[in-house]
Amino acid sequence: MNKTSNAIILLGGGGHAKVLIDLITESGDFKIVGILDPELECGTQLKGIEVLGTDEVLPELRDQGVQNVAVAVGSIKCNLLRKTLFNRSRELNFQMPALIHPNSICSADISLSDGVQVMAGAIIQTDSILGEGTVVNTGAQVDHDCQIGSHVFLGPGVVLSGGVTIGNNTFVGAGAVLIQGVRVGDNAVIAAGAVVIQDVEDGALVKGVPAR
Repeated sequence: MNKTSNAIILLGGGGHAKVLIDLITESGDFKIVGILDPELECGTQLKGIEVLGTDEVLPELRDQGVQNVAVAVGSIKCNLLRKTLFNRSRELNFQMPALIHPNSICSADISLSDGVQVMAGAIIQTDSILGEGTVVNTGAQVDHDCQIGSHVFLGPGVVLSGGVTIGNNTFVGAGAVLIQGVRVGDNAVIAAGAVVIQDVEDGALVKGVPAR
């Protein structure tokens, strides 16, 4: 495999990987050269992309000249696997570029860290900051001045009003709404459809309308 600066490997071969394949194909910034997933048989394909093995072949791919990795596993409440794969890739000196769907809307005045993924239809407004490895899923809305930590997963259709703060490793389920200025701690879980009108402590699980 020849060294190319835009070659990228996907870690994971499930539904989230399918969405990333579409994103990367639409953007044209990177060329996907393979998928690594311990649950899939080597040599099979996902949307035309070959499964090359498990994460154990990462050093070999690096030595062959692949420079970029995308964490392509999704999240259901716990983001530990995404964080683990991100950190392992960094230890192996891979780059983890931010991936932004061309049909998203992103202000010019936002900060996106390594490994951020912004899916189709998402909106991120001015002066928002997103930490490394964070996912803004399909149709999610992040309004002005939000501060989102590392390895946060915003499900489809999430709405963050202005000035929301979210800590590291937190999961926000599909369709949840957080009103302006609320603060959510690290490792919290916001259930799908919840309406958050007050601060959420570290490690808390809240659900309902209003969320408790």
